[in-house]
Amino acid sequence: MNKIWILLLAAVFSFNAQAADEKAKKPKGNPAYTKLIADLKLTDEQKPKFQALQKEHGKFMAEQKERSADEKKAAGKPFYKERQTKLKELFTQEQRKTWYQFQAKQKAAREKKE
Repeated sequence: MNKIWILLLAAVFSFNAQAADEKAKKPKGNPAYTKLIADLKLTDEQKPKFQALQKEHGKFMAEQKERSADEKKAAGKPFYKERQTKLKELFTQEQRKTWYQFQAKQKAAREKKE
Protein backbone atom coordinates (compact mmCIF):
# COMPACT_ATOMS: atom_id res chain seq x y z
CA MET A 1 0.00 0.00 0.00
CA ASN A 2 2.81 2.41 0.87
CA LYS A 3 4.48 1.69 -2.47
CA ILE A 4 1.32 2.73 -4.31
CA TRP A 5 1.20 6.04 -2.43
CA ILE A 6 4.86 6.68 -3.16
CA LEU A 7 4.34 5.95 -6.86
CA LEU A 8 1.28 8.17 -6.95
CA LEU A 9 3.14 11.06 -5.33
CA ALA A 10 6.08 10.60 -7.70
CA ALA A 11 3.71 10.73 -10.67
CA VAL A 12 2.04 13.92 -9.40
CA PHE A 13 5.39 15.65 -8.80
CA SER A 14 6.73 14.68 -12.21
CA PHE A 15 3.56 15.99 -13.88
CA ASN A 16 3.90 19.33 -12.05
CA ALA A 17 7.56 19.60 -13.04
CA GLN A 18 6.70 18.88 -16.67
CA ALA A 19 3.94 21.52 -16.66
CA ALA A 20 6.35 24.07 -15.18
CA ASP A 21 8.89 23.31 -17.91
CA GLU A 22 6.29 23.85 -20.64
CA LYS A 23 5.20 27.12 -19.06
CA ALA A 24 8.79 28.33 -18.99
CA LYS A 25 9.22 27.56 -22.71
CA LYS A 26 6.36 29.84 -23.79
CA PRO A 27 7.61 33.16 -25.17
CA LYS A 28 6.57 36.23 -23.23
CA GLY A 29 4.48 38.91 -24.82
CA ASN A 30 2.34 39.06 -27.91
CA PRO A 31 3.91 37.10 -30.80
CA ALA A 32 2.12 39.38 -33.28
CA TYR A 33 3.83 42.40 -31.68
CA THR A 34 7.21 40.68 -31.88
CA LYS A 35 6.60 40.07 -35.58
CA LEU A 36 5.57 43.71 -36.01
CA ILE A 37 8.85 44.93 -34.53
CA ALA A 38 10.76 42.72 -36.97
CA ASP A 39 8.59 43.87 -39.90
CA LEU A 40 9.08 47.56 -39.06
CA LYS A 41 12.85 47.20 -39.56
CA LEU A 42 13.62 50.06 -37.21
CA THR A 43 17.01 51.71 -37.53
CA ASP A 44 19.35 52.05 -34.56
CA GLU A 45 18.29 55.70 -34.35
CA GLN A 46 14.56 54.84 -34.36
CA LYS A 47 14.65 52.04 -31.78
CA PRO A 48 15.12 54.12 -28.60
CA LYS A 49 12.57 56.70 -29.77
CA PHE A 50 10.01 53.99 -30.50
CA GLN A 51 10.69 52.29 -27.16
CA ALA A 52 10.16 55.62 -25.40
CA LEU A 53 6.83 56.07 -27.20
CA GLN A 54 5.77 52.55 -26.23
CA LYS A 55 6.77 53.12 -22.61
CA GLU A 56 4.80 56.38 -22.60
CA HIS A 57 1.79 54.50 -24.02
CA GLY A 58 2.06 51.80 -21.35
CA LYS A 59 2.15 54.44 -18.63
CA PHE A 60 -0.91 56.15 -20.13
CA MET A 61 -2.81 52.86 -20.30
CA ALA A 62 -1.97 52.07 -16.67
CA GLU A 63 -3.36 55.46 -15.63
CA GLN A 64 -6.61 54.79 -17.53
CA LYS A 65 -7.50 51.61 -15.62
CA GLU A 66 -9.08 53.54 -12.75
CA ARG A 67 -11.11 55.92 -14.92
CA SER A 68 -14.64 55.72 -16.31
CA ALA A 69 -15.30 55.18 -20.01
CA ASP A 70 -16.10 58.86 -20.61
CA GLU A 71 -12.93 59.99 -18.85
CA LYS A 72 -10.88 57.50 -20.87
CA LYS A 73 -12.36 58.79 -24.10
CA ALA A 74 -11.74 62.42 -23.18
CA ALA A 75 -8.14 61.75 -22.13
CA GLY A 76 -7.46 59.46 -25.07
CA LYS A 77 -8.28 61.83 -27.92
CA PRO A 78 -5.46 64.34 -27.32
CA PHE A 79 -3.02 61.63 -26.26
CA TYR A 80 -3.54 59.53 -29.39
CA LYS A 81 -3.52 62.57 -31.66
CA GLU A 82 -0.12 63.55 -30.27
CA ARG A 83 1.08 59.93 -30.49
CA GLN A 84 0.07 59.71 -34.15
CA THR A 85 2.03 62.89 -34.87
CA LYS A 86 5.12 61.48 -33.17
CA LEU A 87 4.81 58.17 -35.02
CA LYS A 88 4.48 59.97 -38.37
CA GLU A 89 7.69 61.85 -37.62
CA LEU A 90 9.48 58.68 -36.53
CA PHE A 91 8.40 56.18 -39.20
CA THR A 92 9.11 56.09 -42.89
CA GLN A 93 6.19 55.73 -45.31
CA GLU A 94 6.70 51.94 -45.51
CA GLN A 95 6.92 51.62 -41.72
CA ARG A 96 3.71 53.63 -41.31
CA LYS A 97 1.95 51.29 -43.73
CA THR A 98 3.12 48.28 -41.69
CA TRP A 99 2.08 49.99 -38.43
CA TYR A 100 -1.41 50.83 -39.71
CA GLN A 101 -1.92 47.28 -40.98
CA PHE A 102 -0.99 45.94 -37.53
CA GLN A 103 -3.38 48.40 -35.86
CA ALA A 104 -6.21 47.34 -38.19
CA LYS A 105 -5.63 43.66 -37.37
CA GLN A 106 -5.62 44.41 -33.64
CA LYS A 107 -8.84 46.41 -33.92
CA ALA A 108 -10.52 43.60 -35.85
CA ALA A 109 -9.43 41.08 -33.21
CA ARG A 110 -10.83 43.29 -30.41
CA GLU A 111 -14.15 43.72 -32.24
CA LYS A 112 -14.36 39.99 -32.83
CA LYS A 113 -14.07 39.36 -29.07
CA GLU A 114 -16.96 41.72 -28.30
